[in-house]
Amino acid sequence: MNSYWRTIFHAGFILVFVLVFMSDVAADAASRVKLGIEVLATDHPEMVRGKRLALLVAPSSIDQSLEHSIDRLARAASIEVIFTGEPYFRPKLKGSASQSFPIDSMTSATVRELSDPMKRPSPADLGKAEMIVIDIQDIGIRYFNYVTLLAQFLELAREANLPVLVLDRPNPINARVVAGPVLELSFRSRFGVYPIPLVYGMTFGELALLFNKTFGLGAKLTVIGMEGYVRDMGFRHTGLHWMPPSDHLPEADSPLYYAITGFIGEMGVFSTGVGSTRPFHYVLAPWIDGVLLTHRLSALNLAGVRFMPASIKPFYGLFQQKRIPGVEIVIDDARLYDPVLIGVSILNVLYDLYPDKIPLRNQAVSEGLDTLLGGKAVREALLRGETPAAIAGGWQNALKSFLLQREPFLIYTDGRSPESE
Repeated sequence: MNSYWRTIFHAGFILVFVLVFMSDVAADAASRVKLGIEVLATDHPEMVRGKRLALLVAPSSIDQSLEHSIDRLARAASIEVIFTGEPYFRPKLKGSASQSFPIDSMTSATVRELSDPMKRPSPADLGKAEMIVIDIQDIGIRYFNYVTLLAQFLELAREANLPVLVLDRPNPINARVVAGPVLELSFRSRFGVYPIPLVYGMTFGELALLFNKTFGLGAKLTVIGMEGYVRDMGFRHTGLHWMPPSDHLPEADSPLYYAITGFIGEMGVFSTGVGSTRPFHYVLAPWIDGVLLTHRLSALNLAGVRFMPASIKPFYGLFQQKRIPGVEIVIDDARLYDPVLIGVSILNVLYDLYPDKIPLRNQAVSEGLDTLLGGKAVREALLRGETPAAIAGGWQNALKSFLLQREPFLIYTDGRSPESE
């Protein structure tokens, strides 16, 4: 039998969620996972019915029937303005003579593209909206632009004195793995504004609750949770269609690899496979001996991951149209792996093998790497020749504090997903 828990919390924020704990792990995943937008429609439609809404959405804001949340919400409410953190993804029309922004051709809502997540909209940008609704497919990594936008919109909701509704979705990495250094506040940027780890092991709704309460944002927040979701569930076990949140995250497992190699690729020294059919699965450079690198990395016995030599020709980007040697990363168990430790281990071994090829003292490289990692401790430890285990040890105390900090905001059970069988 399935057990159903329905709970509403009132403690400076409101949390509405429907949490289903599945004792029958063999049940079909497609029948078990219900997104926040769908729970809203079936259980709490009165929360938006007849209201004027401001939306923060992305191309990936679709439901199980592949309908976009804009259209689904427009059937019950009036869409005043649509915000997105990328070029607009639906047909749009030129606004009126007094309107400098385009409008969505289906809803006539004003469209606002937010190219810089650090530039928060003003209350005036909300028009006549009575509520803000956020529905974003997150990737579980701190430097995803919508994580910063989430914080900005919670602040905007407080400033405008409007309620904000977050419709929850799965964390594609899973909601158990917490990894990497916690952001130091002196490194706040568009890639992270609050002290959370690089991989935070929370759903977007849970993260919203943590931001709102722990960091004092104080919005009138309601989170609509999912049904049938458990923390160790991989996206492919949710029964949902993967709509890429970014052009370079084409598959449901792409964020798992991006968590390992994303900060490595930003150094401008290596190709991580961007421009190939499997972005972020590789670390490539003309001077890498793939067999040697594979041997050195395999000797570390890193949990949940293996390595193999590779030779890849990116079609665009760094080293485009050239076949480049390196290593391919193979994730065996996303419940056990530590993506940031793996990424740091790769960088550590490469710096040991090829110190003259990796400009960790170069200002542009160091600033970019430090910004993504949330501090300079990792880079400085690499320069000192510390082992990957010692480097990871440097962030463990902050990570333990975060784990305690996040605990009150976890909506979903640890449960078992089909891959646990």
